[in-house]
Amino acid sequence: MNKRVLGLFPYVENLLHAAERMKGAGYGISIISPVPLVHEIEHEMGEERDNVRYFTIFGGINGFVFGTVFALGTAALYVLPRGGRPIFSITPTLIISYETTILLGVLMTLFGFLVLNMLPFMNRRKVYDPGADVDSFGLLVEGIREDKYEEVENILLEHGASEVKRVEGY
Repeated sequence: MNKRVLGLFPYVENLLHAAERMKGAGYGISIISPVPLVHEIEHEMGEERDNVRYFTIFGGINGFVFGTVFALGTAALYVLPRGGRPIFSITPTLIISYETTILLGVLMTLFGFLVLNMLPFMNRRKVYDPGADVDSFGLLVEGIREDKYEEVENILLEHGASEVKRVEGY
């Protein structure tokens, strides 16, 4: 069972300082907010690496190779002599390769997005608190050992949490 603590903060600055301290201590953190805080979180905690680009480049390279083999293979299988023009022409091959590069790049980007965000979100319970819906910001600290609960709760209260709750879940 995963041990978690949820702290509710009235101010974003307090939340970000507590999140930085918890992350520095080696705990997993999640921020629950009623408004988007993307720039504040990136500025305070550093920008996360985005690995979707590797899926995109993989799909693009495979799309180019597939398009080239497809165009040249089709020309080799169904030879249509066209009055002295080459059977393996560069222009139609590049057009097909370009289109399949884009197609497979986009499909692999979508696939990478779904895989890295663990979607669809099944068989897992999300932590939800109504206080973080309207006027508070939540900081969920995960991976806490049984003997460290008090320490984590004290750190959250020290940084200005208005409420600290223990959350049991899986």
